[in-house]
Amino acid sequence: MHCVYVDVTAEQLMHNEVLRSYLSQWEDCCLDGEKYCRLRVSDDDIERLLVQMTVEESIHWVLQQWRQRLAELGNRQRFDTILAERLRELQPQLELLVQHDLLHVYHCQKDRDLYSWNMEGYLLFSAKKPKWMIETLVQDVYQSCIEEQEREDFISLLQFCASAQQSLLDEVYITLQKDHFTMTDVWGNDLQQIYLEVLPAEEYADVQMHDLLLSILMTMLPDTIYLFVPEEPLSTAEQLQQEKLLQLLRKIFGRRLIIAPHAYKP
Repeated sequence: MHCVYVDVTAEQLMHNEVLRSYLSQWEDCCLDGEKYCRLRVSDDDIERLLVQMTVEESIHWVLQQWRQRLAELGNRQRFDTILAERLRELQPQLELLVQHDLLHVYHCQKDRDLYSWNMEGYLLFSAKKPKWMIETLVQDVYQSCIEEQEREDFISLLQFCASAQQSLLDEVYITLQKDHFTMTDVWGNDLQQIYLEVLPAEEYADVQMHDLLLSILMTMLPDTIYLFVPEEPLSTAEQLQQEKLLQLLRKIFGRRLIIAPHAYKP
């Protein structure tokens, strides 16, 4: 492919600088009213250029379908950052799909004097798999951002409760391990056991350890929390889970939380 005519819409020209650059490069770029334009594209690496432009337009097309929901997203900047990272990972697959379609059209038109690539037609009727892959990715990132926002809202609520309600204890001492924790007061009383004694067994039978720890702390709201985390072998998943818990406790309790260098022994 040495020279190709690319048919694009005026709207595509408005947001795609690469496409616009060809308006000034060639005299035989013709504009049909204000809706349609034919660009003559000639480049040493024209196939790569067409693939790149088409992938960019596919991404833009999908995001346009999502524009209303994205406009209502509270953390849009976070969404854009994550999506850009994920799209970079997906880019090679998208390029292969578009390249395959591009070559198919080329072979169908190779005996003609004019080879053309209709960008809008491709996006509307042929780019089913690339659009599906991009939309699936957008949906996944969107849902992750919604869940992240819900978690942040929940943390903000817990922060408010922790600051507004009266503390029931001055100090608690916690030893956190990968499969259990201990929590005592200055006299060595087992606060976990005391908390569970007033609850029906079915209410905490399936409760995760970290959720139980947070529930007890939010109920008793101690003024100072001494937390000891002993060194022990943890899997990558266990390390991640433990770090998430520590970050959560820091966010909610702030200066109340003190990481202790050793376990408390009354």
